[in-house]
Amino acid sequence: MIDVIKSYHNTKFEYEHFLTKSSAFDDVKSVIDIRTGEVNYPITAYQNGISALIDKYRAYIIGHQKTIHRSITKGYMHYYKNLTYSDFLQTINHYKSYMMDSNETKISKISYGFSVPTNVAGKDLVKINVLMHKLNYYNHDKKHKKKVELKEFEYTNHTIGVYASKKEHGLENFLTINLTLNKSLDLKKIGIVTINDLVKKEKLKLLFDLFMVRFNELIIVDNYENVKGKDNQSLRKYLNYRYWETLSIKTTRQTKCRERKKFLALIVKYNLNKQKLYLEAELRKAFEEFYNN
Repeated sequence: MIDVIKSYHNTKFEYEHFLTKSSAFDDVKSVIDIRTGEVNYPITAYQNGISALIDKYRAYIIGHQKTIHRSITKGYMHYYKNLTYSDFLQTINHYKSYMMDSNETKISKISYGFSVPTNVAGKDLVKINVLMHKLNYYNHDKKHKKKVELKEFEYTNHTIGVYASKKEHGLENFLTINLTLNKSLDLKKIGIVTINDLVKKEKLKLLFDLFMVRFNELIIVDNYENVKGKDNQSLRKYLNYRYWETLSIKTTRQTKCRERKKFLALIVKYNLNKQKLYLEAELRKAFEEFYNN
């Protein structure tokens, strides 16, 4: 479920001393002024899926949970395999061993989600059927990846993304849906402040509920070639993100809300949400498997 955690230590200079003087990290790098001997920022370190970054203002510790798990178990993990809760506890305890005090290390960013099977090629579903989020177009130009079909929807406080491998080798009928909370505000609302809060199952359930809220805001529409006449024309209009952009600029919020209701009614009328309902069921199944194992 949880993939990346970024935390910061309350007292930067204490963690800087810990990082440079202890043996927690084998690989610690910094730039030293050869004239004065002064250490310049940033100071960076990396080991087995855990990295540290110290700048002028804060000390960050970032943990990539799947990489940590592979390091702990020394085993192969399928690209689309999700960690169980037991696996997650292992990785969290290992992550905490690179902190001075987990109670004094606050979470600033978290990335989480699930890989799920699809009943069509994942890359085709992402490319053709995943269209918008809250009627907004995707924006992933900064992350052009030749091996991954992706659509990311970036907002100030969060980013939701859908990803699928363009390669085969058993990866074609999978995709990953991921939510990144870029600020601690949403986490604090559900009582998650430190890394220790993440091991509480009731908090993980609240995280999943928030994840599903964002997922349900995705516009995922099946092929509508069998829809004829005016309804087909309406669907073409509604599936064009520029229509919604123009609507936002030139009309009232009430008008946009009415059009949105008409759009969603057409999706239900012609049963064009089968792929989304399938993904929703698989996501809930994936969470249950994580939660109970």
